[in-house]
Amino acid sequence: MEIEDTTTTKETDAELYNEIKELIRSMRQLKETKATLESEAAALRNDMDAMDSELKGMDIVIAATTGDIQSNEYRSQAFMDSIGRLSGTKERLIEDIHGLQFSIKGITGDVSNCLTLKGHLEEELTDINKEKALVMNKLKGMEDGVSEISKKKAEKLPHLKTFDVVLKSIHNELKEIENRMDVSLKFVQHGQY
Repeated sequence: MEIEDTTTTKETDAELYNEIKELIRSMRQLKETKATLESEAAALRNDMDAMDSELKGMDIVIAATTGDIQSNEYRSQAFMDSIGRLSGTKERLIEDIHGLQFSIKGITGDVSNCLTLKGHLEEELTDINKEKALVMNKLKGMEDGVSEISKKKAEKLPHLKTFDVVLKSIHNELKEIENRMDVSLKFVQHGQY
């Protein structure tokens, strides 16, 4: 009966040892994954900062371009008024007006393109914010997992120390019994010859 209890204890100790090894391996994997996700989060933050800077630059360009458009519209109107007053310079002013209108169309196209690009950048920024939120949630989950593993380890470590003391004691007793049996067998063998 004592041999069966020892076997069961050894199997239980082996299971606990394997479980602790698995917990340690899981903690290492979680730390590696956490480090990877933190570097990804830092890269996403850098991308987000760069896009914020680009958006601010676009806003400055749009404001300047809008000012140019308004300025060109005022000049165009002034030329139209001059045509009515100055018929001698009519042809030259008409050419200037056409040039300004062409510039306005080009600038309007540029503004439209800038606004479209700004919209795309804002969508990308929104996507990056969503990805950042997902990464942060994963990091939180991993931190919770590491905490749970640490808690389990802290709960099981005292039991392992107790099992180690008991196993050492049983090992010493078995060695002593083995030594006695060796001595007894030598006496028995010596008595037979």
